[in-house]
Amino acid sequence: MILTLTQTKASMLRLWIRNWSIHRGLTKNRSISSTVNDGTGPFQNRDHAKQIKRQQMLKRIEGAQRQSSNVITLRVFGNGCVGGPRSVSVVVGNSRYLFNCGEGTQKLCQEYGVKMSDVRTLFFTSPTWENIGGILGYMLTVQSCGMHEFEICGHSDIMKIFEITEPFANFNGIKLTRHNKLDFSDSLISIQSVIFNKSNSCDTSDSIINENEVSEDIIPNDAVIGYICKPYKQPKKLNLYRCVELRVPPGPPFMKIKAGEEVVLDDGRVIKPDDVFCLDSCAAVFIILECPAEEYIDSFLKAKEFSPYQLGENAAQYDDTGVIVHMTPKKIFDSPKYQMFCKKFRSNIVHLPLCEENTYELSAKSCSAQYKLSLIHDEIFPPPSRSSNVGVAAFTKYHIRPHLGLDDKAAVKIKPEQYISEARSVPNFELALKQVNDQLSKLKIVDKREYPLVVFLGTGSAVPNNDRNVSGILVVTGPETYLLLDCGESTYSQLIRHYGINRSKEILRNLQCVYVSHMHADHHLGLITMINERTKLGVETTLRVIGPISLLQWLQKYGELFGQLKFDFVNSATFQGKATEGFPPANIPSHQDLLANLGIKRIATCEVDHCPDAYGVRIDIGSGYSLVYSGDTRRCPSLIELGQGCDLLIHEATLETGFEDEALVKGHCTTAQAVEVGRQMNAKFTLLTHFSQRYVKIPNEDESIFAEEGVGFAFDHMQISPKLLQILPHLYPAIRCLFSQYVEKMKQRTISASKMDWVRTELKEFNKNGNKVRAPEDCLKNHSKAIEVS
Repeated sequence: MILTLTQTKASMLRLWIRNWSIHRGLTKNRSISSTVNDGTGPFQNRDHAKQIKRQQMLKRIEGAQRQSSNVITLRVFGNGCVGGPRSVSVVVGNSRYLFNCGEGTQKLCQEYGVKMSDVRTLFFTSPTWENIGGILGYMLTVQSCGMHEFEICGHSDIMKIFEITEPFANFNGIKLTRHNKLDFSDSLISIQSVIFNKSNSCDTSDSIINENEVSEDIIPNDAVIGYICKPYKQPKKLNLYRCVELRVPPGPPFMKIKAGEEVVLDDGRVIKPDDVFCLDSCAAVFIILECPAEEYIDSFLKAKEFSPYQLGENAAQYDDTGVIVHMTPKKIFDSPKYQMFCKKFRSNIVHLPLCEENTYELSAKSCSAQYKLSLIHDEIFPPPSRSSNVGVAAFTKYHIRPHLGLDDKAAVKIKPEQYISEARSVPNFELALKQVNDQLSKLKIVDKREYPLVVFLGTGSAVPNNDRNVSGILVVTGPETYLLLDCGESTYSQLIRHYGINRSKEILRNLQCVYVSHMHADHHLGLITMINERTKLGVETTLRVIGPISLLQWLQKYGELFGQLKFDFVNSATFQGKATEGFPPANIPSHQDLLANLGIKRIATCEVDHCPDAYGVRIDIGSGYSLVYSGDTRRCPSLIELGQGCDLLIHEATLETGFEDEALVKGHCTTAQAVEVGRQMNAKFTLLTHFSQRYVKIPNEDESIFAEEGVGFAFDHMQISPKLLQILPHLYPAIRCLFSQYVEKMKQRTISASKMDWVRTELKEFNKNGNKVRAPEDCLKNHSKAIEVS
């Protein structure tokens, strides 16, 4: 039960807790005044330490009250929009359950401030990529955070996906188990599975549930699973606030009422247990469904498992009705037959369709950065595409206990005016903006070519966050000709947020090639979505995929489990040496047509120093423009040789200058190293990307490194061309001003790290010389003095 306390009630509760503490011996029973103030401050005549003790005790009791209330909330993580996942999270007490885990789920967890490690049980409605596409990235992230045990409920093939990821992911640090029964239950909730097939699923469903044991061949891959979720009845709970209101004294009377007995107080009043205990609380049943096609609707209509919650003679008598989540295409949901199924339930049950018609505005924080940067230059930093659809917004909540109802207060809402106002309120930003515009008005554009246009869809490394998605770069070589350099998780979602749905579909139709630099998960887990979406659009031309041979092995194994993918593969090694001269396998069509369709003269690759079969690539476009992409690599002589004299070098700069040792161990470059590669390559412009997620806004570098005309760093949704590259360096002072608060935080963090390095060095030297170990604070004092002298 959630109560809003008045100041008087709060004061009474504090006094009651103080007396209870004295009675239990938690504090010394001294002669102290029981006088309290007006409720807005601490007790009179008490020192600060005692005030803190009482406040801490109050917080503990209030926290226990909240915890014991078993609040149940259903949250829409992914609303099923085009390019987004369809998933819901259910919070029951301290337990978290996740239903489906599509691409982008881990990014949305960060957006909404949800700890991924809190989820230990995952349920899947079907083994399609739309539902499982985010599970690999999700598990890799939680594994790196030290989480070790997860339970999977659903089709058996979902577990097999972890067995075929050997080329790029190792899950030895996680214990993944498949729940061996169709139905699930723990101390808080029971979840009943309902199996839906394309034909006579009713009888099949009954027999499966009666057996209740899952075997490899019971649930076919084309079947879908629905989940009927029934939270357990909440037992009566003692309400401390009510005890205070009724002036139940601590001690024996309180212990008696707590044990469920009547108490007669000194003033003659009789306090019954029902007076101070919260009533038994039932929670509404909620249902998770997926109906991917009309062929399944008959199975839905015949399913007997829904009878207790539908109108009719078999309906159970429930005080509360709940919510049904439909992970179903809009066309199916609106069909007369499916609506007939929906109308069989009580009229006050809420139906939440998670479908492609919902808004694709999933990230307010990312949109905030885009709007702010667009003030500096709206062609290089275009504002995000806005969705004309509304429907169910991401992170909409449905409260199940202690009260029922939709709650859209936390739902994602895009507020352009607020973001722009925040940017303009940054100290000196307006002045910096004016100075930029003054410089641009005097700038003479020498190269006016608009192609190639390079659009950065992901500029972060390893895992996505609010501001930087994982690697993905769209290269527009000419009108309606496209290729992708790397395709990390949620690349398609990023494409939609940049161009909108209709334009993104046109780009997919004309996408000729996806180049994958190497097999690390953050560079290719968005590829299957790209292939599937082209298939949905009915594109006749086959997508060409260039990558290491292990990429082909992964895609083939995935296809064997979940359905074949339509693509042609070319090994990256084919392009080593001169231009396109190589020895492709006999079953691979010639790639000359690919070059012709893209308007490219040649593609050349070289192995780089990162992991086995990692490649850098050079693309010479017919217009005479050359582009080099490093992928992930340490400083690499072969890449420098390959890229000599290129117009644009896109190079990874994972870590800041000064972290060379860490970069060496992890197979990456620092900012200074990447810039030096550009110099040695004689690249006309070096554009940095693939930043560690510790640098969520801008790299932590001295301004001088970007003062040169030919150096810059990328943002998600930034787009550049030969024409725009000449403008880019002039924008960085305003960008740095816009994120000045963040820059200052990074400086302080670097200073703190520097101090700790000094301490470690000092202690190491003293230990080495056999001297007495010095206190760290003494080392820090010397460090401060050294800074002052320098």
